[in-house]
Order: sequence, then C-alpha cells, then structure tokens
Amino acid sequence: MSIEDVQLYRDRRLLHPPQRQRGRTDDFAYRQEHVDRLRFIGRAMSHGLSLDAIGQLVDAEALQTCNDVYRFATRQLEALRRQSGPEDPTVIAFEKLVATCLRSGARRDCQILAGLAKDIG
Repeated sequence: MSIEDVQLYRDRRLLHPPQRQRGRTDDFAYRQEHVDRLRFIGRAMSHGLSLDAIGQLVDAEALQTCNDVYRFATRQLEALRRQSGPEDPTVIAFEKLVATCLRSGARRDCQILAGLAKDIG
C-alpha cells in the first residue's frame, strides 16, 4: 500500500489521523489500530467494494446492527453482480462472505465485518 493510498484513506475519513509521538512535536505514529484498518480496507477492496461502500461499513453510526450491515452488503453484492457478472471470482468471494452473516445482534457480532477484519490465509 502506498503512502498516497494511506493519505487518500485518511482524507476520505476511512482512517484516523496518526497520533503525535510523546515528547516529539513533529513526529507522528501509526498504531496497530491503523494497520488493522488498512488491512480491513484492503480486504474490502479485494471483495469489490468501493471506497464509498467501505466508508459506510466503517461508520458505526450509519450501520448500527448486524442486520444493517447485512442489508447494506446485499445491496452492494447485487450491484457487483450487475457490474461484473455472477461468475466473477470477486463476486463469488463476497457472496460467500455475506452468506456467513447471521443477521442478528449488534454490529460487533456481524460476521461480514469480522470476515473483513481477520487475516485470510
């Protein structure tokens, strides 16, 4: 991932700004939470999601329950199917991820978000 990509994600509010290092006014540091979010963004993009869609997924105010995430993901899946076709490997991978969702519980319980947050492979 390039520096330009990281700046773009920060500018689009997908990634929180880095924190100042203690005792150093000009030094900034990215923390593990930033690395985790960058991995989430990368995985979401590999599933065919746009930056706007990823912005919705990371916005806890926009999608507050697992069912909210599921409904949003199914709309994204339908758009991907129309754009790329149902046999596209990206569509199939996202379809499998959406199928893991139980559609109940809080946002933190959502298998779609968990699947995008964890290391694959």
